[in-house]
Amino acid sequence: WWHDRRAGCVRHVAAPKIKAVDTLAAGDVFHGAFAVGLAEAMPVEQALRFASAAAALKCLRFGGRLGAPNRAETLAMVAQTWPA
Repeated sequence: WWHDRRAGCVRHVAAPKIKAVDTLAAGDVFHGAFAVGLAEAMPVEQALRFASAAAALKCLRFGGRLGAPNRAETLAMVAQTWPA
């Protein structure tokens, strides 16, 4: 959830539906991916989708940093979860 100042409303991006096996470092992965998205000038909604996909992928794998997905995997999850 976030307040979209331009639209003047509260908006929501639903997380991908997964069966998590390990949530260790999921928040770190989310925040890192969100920061990357914003640094690359993605619109907030796109950055949130990117971050949500990265965190979901992390939760499908065991391990902290070692379970973090790469960019290609994350972009594939974004395309699969939120088709254009």
